[in-house]
Amino acid sequence: MRILKFFAAFFVTAILIFAFVFGLNWKSFSTFIENREAMAEGSEWVEKTYSLRGLSEFIAENPQNISIASIVVEHPDSLILYQPDVRRVMGTTTNYLLLLAWAEKIASGQESPDKMLSWADISQFQLPDVEASIHQNSYRTAKNRGWMVEESISVAHALKLLAQYNNLAISDYLWWHLGPDHWPKLLEQLNLNQTDAPLPFSGLYLAIAPGIAEMSGDEIVQRWQSESGEQWRDHVIELSRSFAEKPDKREQFSTYLKRNRLGGTFIEERNAMILFPKTTAREMAGLMKNIWLAETVSQEASRLMKDWMRWPLEQQREVRRDFSDYGAMFDNRLGLLNGIDFGTSAYTGETTVQAVFFDRLPIAFWFHMSSNHMHQDFQQRLIFDPAMIDRLREIVHSLEQNVVSEYR
Repeated sequence: MRILKFFAAFFVTAILIFAFVFGLNWKSFSTFIENREAMAEGSEWVEKTYSLRGLSEFIAENPQNISIASIVVEHPDSLILYQPDVRRVMGTTTNYLLLLAWAEKIASGQESPDKMLSWADISQFQLPDVEASIHQNSYRTAKNRGWMVEESISVAHALKLLAQYNNLAISDYLWWHLGPDHWPKLLEQLNLNQTDAPLPFSGLYLAIAPGIAEMSGDEIVQRWQSESGEQWRDHVIELSRSFAEKPDKREQFSTYLKRNRLGGTFIEERNAMILFPKTTAREMAGLMKNIWLAETVSQEASRLMKDWMRWPLEQQREVRRDFSDYGAMFDNRLGLLNGIDFGTSAYTGETTVQAVFFDRLPIAFWFHMSSNHMHQDFQQRLIFDPAMIDRLREIVHSLEQNVVSEYR
């Protein structure tokens, strides 16, 4: 009888523990189960890429996923170009263009860096369960740094937060402040012919949510790739406007996202990002060089851009060991690992500007790389580490030789 009571107690306790653990985490658990296939995609590369040398081997064997443009400012002929003209998804590195637009506005006196923005108004653009933790971390950082005044933040501090966190809600708020018509003139001024204008992220994510579009992820991609770019832009902008300004739509979208997030699989979400704005590594690195030298923007706009991007130099001690100056914006979203940075090597005194884009990465490999920020270390070493620079030059040379052989 005691044995039966013991097993009964053990069984009930086990059920309660199971219900408690999986009940609280059921959403995460069910997401994992639904994406079992995706979690194995690219797993063969995980064990091979625990070092940057292993990552260089992945780059050599998978040029379809990577574009790199690295330019030494003092020696423009000293550059590394790897698939530089393939249009890649920018992800949140589109915020570089948003920062630049605001830098020009502030430099010309059209906007004040001291203007206060309501955090509640900014939060109107935050989608439930879509990088909400980044929005919360941004708020805590602003609080800890003394940047929040009666739940408001200055334009200058909001832009600094945007450069560090790529906060989607801040990005959308600042995008809408400029408006949809601001971008063609800016892209023309900057001579950007292969770069798409930024779009509000609330609209982009709502547009690729299968449950909201009432079609599968693949159908969403097929439909919008067959439409004009202007139709896609108008659709994204209208979804963002509806979420921010129409209470009934906001409630409808929020209810769906809280229950389902976007509602697609990891692979569907990764593939749908092909609809996000694109650029080329060559064009973005060239833009950074022009901004560094203040050739297509004012000296004041150039100064502001450098200052906003210097958060790694201010926040990370190991960066100060290898660089006398360093600034960056990094993106890390499903299947994407992008970065644009500038750095002055503490060893040579030379400054390098770079754009590095990893897109449509296998899901398991992406989780592996993003968990240890390997792409950030890779980019930084491309500025100061001769061994990494030489290794990538070898890869570029090998790729060029293969192209010549195939052509023949």
